[in-house]
Amino acid sequence: MLFLALSILTCTLLNIILKSFAKFDVNTFQAIVINYWVCTLTGSIIENYYTPIHFEAMSTPWFYSTLMLGISFIILFNLMGLTAQKLGLTVVSVSNKLSLIIPVSLAFFMMKEQVTALKIISIILALTAVVLVTLQKNKADNKPSKLLFILPVILFLGSGFNDSLVNHIVQTTGLSEADKPKFVIWIFQIAAILGTKILIIQLILKQQKLALKNIIAGICLGIPNYFSMYYLVKALADSGLQSSVIFPINNVAIVIVSAISGILLFAEKLSKLQIAGILLACVSIAILAIQ
Repeated sequence: MLFLALSILTCTLLNIILKSFAKFDVNTFQAIVINYWVCTLTGSIIENYYTPIHFEAMSTPWFYSTLMLGISFIILFNLMGLTAQKLGLTVVSVSNKLSLIIPVSLAFFMMKEQVTALKIISIILALTAVVLVTLQKNKADNKPSKLLFILPVILFLGSGFNDSLVNHIVQTTGLSEADKPKFVIWIFQIAAILGTKILIIQLILKQQKLALKNIIAGICLGIPNYFSMYYLVKALADSGLQSSVIFPINNVAIVIVSAISGILLFAEKLSKLQIAGILLACVSIAILAIQ
């Protein structure tokens, strides 16, 4: 349970750091690029690799999937930062963590898993929760902002795509214990390489200027980012609990802790609809745990 608790804390810390970027005027994109290099180096050190670049992985059946995941990771992480700053920690955590509904739904069709009434109910509740928790009022006209509504929806769908692809790779390629850390590090590494190329172009065109505070912010983000995944893997391997129990507990706890953190640290105020959305999220994931 210790590793599960550490996973929850590090995931929540990611949301808090992303939310803090706006306060300190941090360039989110620059920080995220640095973050992925820090993830790569941290993983290499933890796994006792002599270099973060493992070329032998290019011959594995899962390598090209890491290309898609790496691209998706850097896009979604930027969306997480923007969503946290515009809509708050609760919206980010719920939209991100409820994305587990997508791989569960795909499992009905791809893995031929049994469709039950409880599973269908949990999916409907989850989708309703995402809608409720993302409702924001535009201060100028007191109407929901369509643009801000789109951000968490994209985050929800993108996170679900990532989870589904990772699950598919593990199920179909027989990812070995030795390959798992390489697989994770390569995802971070590809995201870092892609982000660096974009950043270099922007620097050459003088669209951005590299700042020390952005590098520091990236380091602060990268270390908990790596360990959030590291501790989750350790929890799955060492806790003695089934993954169908670990994932719901992990996700519900992150939603709740992020909501509390947003209220205490950033004075975020939740509407009645958003509170209802959080409660529905907890019920939805609890139903999956029962399944």
